[in-house]
Amino acid sequence: MSNISNADPRFIEHVDLDDVILTRFQPGDDLFQMLTKTVKDQGWERAVIISGIGSLEEVVFVAPKPAFAIPVIPAENLNKIEMKGPFELMSVEGNIVPLVGEFGNLKHGDPVLHIHCLLSHGKGELTGGHMIAAKVFTTTEIFIANVKNSNVKKKKSDITGLMEFRNDL
Repeated sequence: MSNISNADPRFIEHVDLDDVILTRFQPGDDLFQMLTKTVKDQGWERAVIISGIGSLEEVVFVAPKPAFAIPVIPAENLNKIEMKGPFELMSVEGNIVPLVGEFGNLKHGDPVLHIHCLLSHGKGELTGGHMIAAKVFTTTEIFIANVKNSNVKKKKSDITGLMEFRNDL
């Protein structure tokens, strides 16, 4: 990285995660749409996906191409990996926070889902990473917590080219 002094600021926030729900999604549900709907239906602006299990299909990941540089230009630096499935969802975690500005199809204030998962398939092989799309195969059971006492939002970083946490906006 060329000039760290121009980097987005570091910060620490003490948050409250005492409001936790458990939700179950059904076969064919779009995982990202259902997570967004669930958080909105609760009246939450920010949430953390604590854990989840179940099964998924039609999963899409993005992964960095070898030797890419910062700032990331998604079309040039990221591989889109589409996998049919079905898969056993071994683990899922992530966060959901509002966007500042615009990024791709997202508009100011839209929830940004940043989700990572680990999937099992075949004869126990594992695949994982930054998931950007998936459908529920049989069921998915997820614990989600409301993130209270937080000002965090996502904004495209001029340094990394990616959406980064900010609490000063």
